[in-house]
Amino acid sequence: MKQLYRKSAFAIVVMMMLSVTGCLPAALSVNAARRPQPVFNGNVWVTYWDYDNGIREAVKIQTQLNSVSYFAAAFDKNANIILVGPVQKFREQKFKRYRAEIRKFLTVVNDVYRDIHNPNGESIEKDTQLLAELFQSDSTMRDHVKALVACVKKNQFDGLEIDYENIWKNPAIAGKYVRFLGFLVEETDKEKIPLRVILEPGIPVRQYDLPEGPEYVVMCYNLFGSHTADGGPKADSDFLDKMLAKVSQLPRPHSVALATGGCVWIEGKRPFFVTENEALALQKEMKASLHRDPFSQAQYFNGRNAEGKNVECWFADARTIIAWKRQALDYGVDGISLWRLGGNHKIEKYYPGIMKKN
Repeated sequence: MKQLYRKSAFAIVVMMMLSVTGCLPAALSVNAARRPQPVFNGNVWVTYWDYDNGIREAVKIQTQLNSVSYFAAAFDKNANIILVGPVQKFREQKFKRYRAEIRKFLTVVNDVYRDIHNPNGESIEKDTQLLAELFQSDSTMRDHVKALVACVKKNQFDGLEIDYENIWKNPAIAGKYVRFLGFLVEETDKEKIPLRVILEPGIPVRQYDLPEGPEYVVMCYNLFGSHTADGGPKADSDFLDKMLAKVSQLPRPHSVALATGGCVWIEGKRPFFVTENEALALQKEMKASLHRDPFSQAQYFNGRNAEGKNVECWFADARTIIAWKRQALDYGVDGISLWRLGGNHKIEKYYPGIMKKN
C-alpha cells in the first residue's frame, strides 16, 4: 500500500512539474481552449420533383438521420428567391429519432426559372450571371444574406444550405463568393440558424480561405456522368481519395456527399441519369448480365437495346454506397449526405445500422 502511495505521489509531482514547465500535453491542461466537437451528421436530400418517393425513403431511414435537406429553392428572372414543390407538406412532415432532433434544411441553388409556375419549363441551371448580380457589392451581398435568412424563417426551416455552383473556374466570382460566405456566416450565427455549404468537386481548397462556422460538404461524385462520352461510375476509390484529401483541408465540421443512382449511355443519344430502380428495370428489359466493378464497387451492364443501339449503364446500389461510406469514415469526416432519395431499391440496406424488426 505504501509503495502504491509513493507511485501515486510521484506521478502527481511529475504532472505538476510538467504543467509548470509548459510541457503538459494540451489535452490535459486545464487552461487549454476546448472547442466544441462536431456531431456526426447523417443527411439526405429530398427533391421537389420526386417529393413523395423521397419522403417515403426518408421515413424508412429516419433513425439514421440528423437532418433532411429539401431541395426546393431557386430564383426567378428578377433574382428573387422562390420555393417550388410541396413546401407546406415538407414543413408538416414529422421525423422521429430517439433522443435526437432531425433538423430540416432548405437547399438554395443558383438555378433561374423563367416561369415560376412551371419549374419543369425553361430554366438556366447553375447561373453564374445571377451570382455576379447578387455579389456585385458588399451591399448587394448583405441584401441577399437578409433575403436568405428571411426565407428560412418565414418558411419555418431549421437550417439553411447553400448550393451555388459553377463558381471555381471563375476567379472573380469565386473571390466574391468567399466574401459573401463571410457575411452569411455572420448573419446566420446571429440568428442561430445552422448553415451548410455545398462545394463542387473542383474547388481549389488551397487558394481560398473559407470562413469557419458552416458545415462544408464536398460533392464526391460526377467522375462519370451526363458530361462524359464514356461510361463509368459516379465515383471510384482513387477519385474518393482525391476528394477526401480536399475535405481534410477544410474548416470543421467538414462532410461529404455521395450520389445514389447512376447514368445511361445509349449510342447516338445524350447520356442521362437514372435512379437505381430505373437502372434495374432497364437491365431487366435488356436481359443484360450485371457486373460489379472492383475499383468503385458500382454495378454496370451493357448490351444492345430493342433498336439495336449499344447501351451502357453504371449505377450505385447498397453495397456501393456502404463501400464509399467506409472510405469516407476512414478519413474521419464529420458527416455523410446522400444525393438523393427516391428510386433507391430497399433504401434501408444503405444503412447497416437499421435493425430488422422481429
